[in-house]
Amino acid sequence: MFFRQFIIRWLTAQAMQAAKKEIFKTPEEDLENPAASKQLYNKCNECCESSENQPDDSGTLLEAVDLGIVFAMPMEAAGVVDVLKQARTTQGDGRTFHTGILEGYRVAVVESGVGQENAGRAAEVLLDVFKPKRLLSAGYAGGLAKRLKRFNVCFPEILVRESDGKKLHLSNSVPEIIEEPPHTEPSESSLPKKHAGKLILLTTDFVVGSPKQKSLLNHQIGAELVDMETFAVAEVCRKQQVPFLAIRIILDTAEEQIPKDVQRILKNAEKGGARLVGSVLGSIFSRPSSMVDLFSLKQRALSATDRLAKQIAAELRKQHNRNDFLKMVNSDKIGLDH
Repeated sequence: MFFRQFIIRWLTAQAMQAAKKEIFKTPEEDLENPAASKQLYNKCNECCESSENQPDDSGTLLEAVDLGIVFAMPMEAAGVVDVLKQARTTQGDGRTFHTGILEGYRVAVVESGVGQENAGRAAEVLLDVFKPKRLLSAGYAGGLAKRLKRFNVCFPEILVRESDGKKLHLSNSVPEIIEEPPHTEPSESSLPKKHAGKLILLTTDFVVGSPKQKSLLNHQIGAELVDMETFAVAEVCRKQQVPFLAIRIILDTAEEQIPKDVQRILKNAEKGGARLVGSVLGSIFSRPSSMVDLFSLKQRALSATDRLAKQIAAELRKQHNRNDFLKMVNSDKIGLDH
């Protein structure tokens, strides 16, 4: 009975959220229209309005926020959003934006949606509208190496895109392309020696759900964790020469199998709306035990969200002033936080 009530409440919330997003959605193609673009700017300006951050007559922000954070899903963002001071929320470009103060920094958070296309587009809008001085990609990741345990917080230094093997190095504030001979298969051996031993994150266009898949990717590429967004955000920052950092928390380890139903739901989360709700309903009716998997995943995700938010806040607290945030990227402390 408890699980049935839980699922009903969860589905209702998802349906309401999907409807809300549709109501506020600004079609991407309309952003080329000056009126639609101005509407998004006005929404965000109203969201960010404060005594020290006022829009000028042109509708743009007079002063940039200190930090922009890209999360894929609302649950990933919830921990940070919950502790924002002077928090405000707005919608635009079909996405949800939050602004507020975190550890003395002015922060803009976007819920991008799952996948590289969504994350890259959200990063572009975040940079265009809020003008953050630096960008952070944060959220869940899957472990590919056995040494990574559940809830480990990771600071990857090398990013690899699974589709073409392209690599980015994060140690110098702004992401840099790692030069390598053309037509080489992506593998740890193709990394320059100076990057050996660095923590590598793989970004894919699919859910990596089985221990066999995880082991294969770990062996072939040398990556120790995997997600579906970070590379796209870093690539936007590289092109626009914006300082970037990635923080990811392990949600499932290399030995864990993500249930097929949960994989399907995560895959459909990229589409959102009715398709996501339909995927959940289909899982429940075809395999009632999936309710237990969903509940377990949600509880684990909530714990991960809380820990991730505390880690982000802790990293900001370490800095004595805003300029010191850049030093965090070059710090010897980057790697794996237990």
